[in-house]
Amino acid sequence: MKRILLSATVLILGMGSVWAQDAPAAPESKKKMVIKYIDGKWDTTYVDSQAGSKKEAPADGSFDLDINSEDFRADMRDLKKELKEVKPKKKKVEKSHFLVDIGANSFMNAGGNLNLTGVDRPLRTENAFNRSLGWGFTFSRSENLVAQKLRLQYGLGFEFNSYRLRENGILGTNGDTVFFNAPMNANLTRNTLHVNWINVPVMLQFMSNPYRQSRSFNLAAGAEIGVRIGNMRSTQRYDLGNDVFTEVNTSGPLNAMPFKASLVARAGYGDVDVFVRYGLTDLFRQENGVANPTVRPVMAGVSFRL
Repeated sequence: MKRILLSATVLILGMGSVWAQDAPAAPESKKKMVIKYIDGKWDTTYVDSQAGSKKEAPADGSFDLDINSEDFRADMRDLKKELKEVKPKKKKVEKSHFLVDIGANSFMNAGGNLNLTGVDRPLRTENAFNRSLGWGFTFSRSENLVAQKLRLQYGLGFEFNSYRLRENGILGTNGDTVFFNAPMNANLTRNTLHVNWINVPVMLQFMSNPYRQSRSFNLAAGAEIGVRIGNMRSTQRYDLGNDVFTEVNTSGPLNAMPFKASLVARAGYGDVDVFVRYGLTDLFRQENGVANPTVRPVMAGVSFRL
């Protein structure tokens, strides 16, 4: 009986050994490759992962890799060959902008002097920022010239101007002549001119970072042609006492030029610029040898890119 039990035990152990040898081997680990395009270069990460299981990356996103293994090097060589022909899509440069200008207005003589004398004197303006104001907006577009940084900028804009005059003379015309009348009474509290334009600017623009314009230094300079919108308007406000006021408006060509030419310059950072607009043409017509004022409009202020 003991011999029979011993023989059965040996047989069972032998069969177990055979089954262990025939059992399927544990699944080999598979490799996962992660490819990223960062700062103009391909960045490739080769990650070992267990089949059928998920391997979580450490908090800092790093993995332990055997970069010296022959398999890893061979795969990297193959990958580089495949990626040589791949050209990643470049980030687009924003071409269109909506510019809003707010600035202080004044007049200069042909010599670029704000101190107006002679026939120009009645057009001296109150230069406080809240007195003579101008504002406008421009639909602007730019095209690449050199490396996306040097660009041609052009557009269509609208400009609205109010000039508050220091003197009490009321603008009037007689044929080709511009003159200034005395006010209706001594209680003149405000004397203003209003003139509006449609502008077409053409400028050369430099942007230090065209792909991220919110962090770019911007410079632009060029010329602008303007066409007057409607008539010029002259407005006087009189104090009649007891908090009663009245306004007198005179509207018409008033011998104003129907067009203008200006030099424009802008400089700033991100979406905010400062700008200067200097007129190259006189505000009033100069015909038949008449000595009309030879003033030119000028504006300086802040521009916002939307």
